[in-house]
Amino acid sequence: MEPSETQSLSRRSFLRRAGFTAGLLTLSRLRLTPALAADAARAPGLQVLNAREAEILTAIVERMVDSGDASMPAVRDTRTILTIDQALLHLDPDLRSQFRWLLPIFEWAPPLLQLKLKRFTRMTAPERDAYLRRWAESRLATFRLAFRALKNLSMLGYYSQDETWPAIHYDGPWVPQPRRVLQA
Repeated sequence: MEPSETQSLSRRSFLRRAGFTAGLLTLSRLRLTPALAADAARAPGLQVLNAREAEILTAIVERMVDSGDASMPAVRDTRTILTIDQALLHLDPDLRSQFRWLLPIFEWAPPLLQLKLKRFTRMTAPERDAYLRRWAESRLATFRLAFRALKNLSMLGYYSQDETWPAIHYDGPWVPQPRRVLQA
């Protein structure tokens, strides 16, 4: 190679290339066949999400709705994920498919976005908060849009649960209406 053809490698471009390489290595270790087989393994009551997607979504919702108030019920003690799953049933199939793709991308993107060799569900609470903030404040509109979708679904699913109402001083609807019961 002639000297005019060589490029200087700055620290930033080195880190970018290293991050890209780490991302490719992470992707190469994914086994798509078990992931597709897991699609058939639905958790009880779920109609759209499979068990793995529900677990990722639970981890996201836990950080999204965490207020630090001990009187608020834990996400896992409510039917939050089932409520979100039920809401997903009413989406256009293309949007539903995009949302289902978002969850594994969100789970596996930390090595690419934060140079952390951890999946989202393996991070500590402060690391998860920083990762969520990164999506919320991203330069890329797609990331910000995905963050808002996750946040809106998290709030919808969690605060629609009767167990959350006393802690936020909401007495429920004034006009009693029969509540739809989600299929278990």
